[in-house]
Amino acid sequence: MSHDVPPDTPREQQTLSLPESKLASLREWAVDGTGLTSAARVRDAAGRIALVKNGWSEGWILPGGGVEPGETPTEAAKREVREETGLDATIGAPLVVLDQSYVAAANGEERFSARYVVYAARSEGDIPDASRLGVHEGEISAAEWFERLPENLHDGDLLRPYLRDEP
Repeated sequence: MSHDVPPDTPREQQTLSLPESKLASLREWAVDGTGLTSAARVRDAAGRIALVKNGWSEGWILPGGGVEPGETPTEAAKREVREETGLDATIGAPLVVLDQSYVAAANGEERFSARYVVYAARSEGDIPDASRLGVHEGEISAAEWFERLPENLHDGDLLRPYLRDEP
């Protein structure tokens, strides 16, 4: 997959059933681009986790986004954390890779596949007001530190086991 994701990294399967319009908007990234998303579970010294809300997800999500051509997943994770939380994170080892199948909601037909890599990361500091975050205005609607994972964690069923407290 990528030179900075060890082959023994835990893997999970994920199927994303989306309407044709959403599939069309992702096709170029998945087929002609990297087909790779990178995110980080950012913790501080107190063990808090940094999470964000954006316009497309339901609930809180890990800071992350698409890996750009010529960029490694770890570089993308660091960039995305900075863009979405204002934090300068130290990116560690990958925690999990989600092997994603994108299927048409209408008929269940698979259109393309992608990968979502979640890294362990560390950072300290305050998260600025959401109006100062993201690349585009309004991209990030909220960003904050959490003592524990919120109930409304996007993809929580898949990700929770990999986001638990660490020493």
